[in-house]
Amino acid sequence: MSLRTSAAYVAVRMVSGLLAMATLALVVRGLGPEAYGQLSLGLALAAAVTLVLFNPLNATLARFHAEPAQREANLCLLRRLLLGIGGGLLLLSLLLEAAGLQLFAGGLLVAAACMALSQGMFDFSGQHLAASQQSRRYAVQFLAKAVGSLCGCALVLRAGGGPVAVLLAMAAAFLAAALMAGPVWRRAGERVSKPSDRRELLAFGGPLLLTSLLGYLLLWGDRYLLERLVPLAELGRYSALTDLAQQTLGLVFSGLCSAWYPRLVLAFGAGDRAEAQRLYERYAALGLAACLPAGVGFALLLPDILRLLYGEAFVQVPAALPALVSASAMIAGVKAYYLDQALLLGKRVWWHAASIALAAGGGLLLAALLVPHAGIAGAAAGLLTGQLAGAGLSLLGGHGVLLRRCPRALCWPPVAGCALMVPCLLAWPAGGWLAVMLRVLTGALVYATVMWLADFDGVRARLMRRFR
Repeated sequence: MSLRTSAAYVAVRMVSGLLAMATLALVVRGLGPEAYGQLSLGLALAAAVTLVLFNPLNATLARFHAEPAQREANLCLLRRLLLGIGGGLLLLSLLLEAAGLQLFAGGLLVAAACMALSQGMFDFSGQHLAASQQSRRYAVQFLAKAVGSLCGCALVLRAGGGPVAVLLAMAAAFLAAALMAGPVWRRAGERVSKPSDRRELLAFGGPLLLTSLLGYLLLWGDRYLLERLVPLAELGRYSALTDLAQQTLGLVFSGLCSAWYPRLVLAFGAGDRAEAQRLYERYAALGLAACLPAGVGFALLLPDILRLLYGEAFVQVPAALPALVSASAMIAGVKAYYLDQALLLGKRVWWHAASIALAAGGGLLLAALLVPHAGIAGAAAGLLTGQLAGAGLSLLGGHGVLLRRCPRALCWPPVAGCALMVPCLLAWPAGGWLAVMLRVLTGALVYATVMWLADFDGVRARLMRRFR
């Protein structure tokens, strides 16, 4: 796995993240705090399906891709499950809506079901493309989704649509991008998996249902908690900030994971522990190099970005909230996309479940205790503490699968680059978009200069040889 391939995956995710950030800003400004709070509840309903029911299917698809004898049969079985569950839930939401039994605003439940099915299809096809290392089609799919979502939301808001219409526009963008994966949904001559293979899939994917439920509580439980404890406008401000952090930083982590996890699965599944360890160490080094400056820079720039993206109505948040949310997103990324990978490779699914249970249960409990005294900042502090505890348990549970180490020669350049980058970002006064972009460019230039001088991963030597 070359540095160039990893950079391509991260670049695609970053471009998608920038478009998602623009979409988020457009929707937040167009709806306002209260309506965005309602949209956030719709997204939480959709995530209940994608995270709890569809995520185990995606994780199983990725983990068992290394077993070619049953690859096609597994794909067919998992695809049927996804479409059957999604279609059934959509029908159920329509029946509840027709019977007047919905608990939310009219149409929100149906729109959430549409979003869940289309996002589930998008994630499934993206997981298959990543596992198959079809990087070009993977890039096209992600960029198409980001562009489609931005254009669809812009048209809906221009026409005066509300949260339900915005959610349907997002669902349409996900569905169109998912169908671009083509062969995933058009395979003929489906193979039937053997009972022994289905039992093995169930033994791996079954416990992930519990893990995914806990993960859903970890990512979205704070929205339901705050909906009961704070005004809807406060929920909207909190949701806008956390969505921005999760989308921006999460895309960097997931981009690297999409590039490296399939290779790790193939090496580990083939019994080549030495190659798996080598890949895991390089993955750690490149993750540090990409995610550390992204997280530090994001935390320092977030107050200015909030004001420019969302307007004054969303700036009225506690001073500590941006730093707490950024730190929580960083720890969540390290846990999910690095520490938990060893648990999945070793099929230690119960350790995985326990780590998320600790993060979710501990975080929400602390949030419930802190919100009455510290408001939405208390929720962020509680979730950060829970993420730290869960990461510690993941570290413990993965002992013996692969060594969690990073080559020393690849560790110090990112740390030194960030240390020199921070004063450059702080030296600039607050301003408009031009000032923010200049700060970003200055920080990136300082960081890149340190990495170049240190010849991180041999980049300088390779480029010098190429241009001789």
